[in-house]
Amino acid sequence: MKPCRKRQGFFIMSQLILIAGVSRAGKSSLAKDLCSKLEDSVHLDQDEFVKPIEEIPIIQDRTDWETPESIDWKKWESAIDRALQSYSYVIAEGIFSLGDLELIQKASITILLSLEKEEYLRRRQKETRWGDEPEWFLEHVWESHLKHHNPFKIEPDIEISTYTPANLQQVLFQLESN
Repeated sequence: MKPCRKRQGFFIMSQLILIAGVSRAGKSSLAKDLCSKLEDSVHLDQDEFVKPIEEIPIIQDRTDWETPESIDWKKWESAIDRALQSYSYVIAEGIFSLGDLELIQKASITILLSLEKEEYLRRRQKETRWGDEPEWFLEHVWESHLKHHNPFKIEPDIEISTYTPANLQQVLFQLESN
């Protein structure tokens, strides 16, 4: 059952939209585009719900953000539950957004953004936030994605290969159908 809330005498059904995909697939872009089109919506970025850095595993000399153990799952789940009580649309995105069965069951729509490995590498190599990333680490990110992005092997409601703003209409249509 999806949470309901009362606003000005009307019950409004809140909808949870889960967006998952590999690094640089367009999760944040899709979430921002949805927020711009959906009234009374909020965007929750899973990157904002990581554990303190000293609690995150290390791989070689780097923090391993690419493991589900990097997420503060209780904080993530609580934020989503609070948002579902306050907004009509809760758009929750991150590389592990399909990693919590309870949230998947609450979701109105699950979306998986995919990229071919070559496109992922091209986009990730353009990324400057993390400095120069060694090839072994880029490979680790890809392998971690394959291992952890959909641990329950759900069939997403929508799967988009290489998100562009033109795909937004497909998502909006699916929401209207719910």
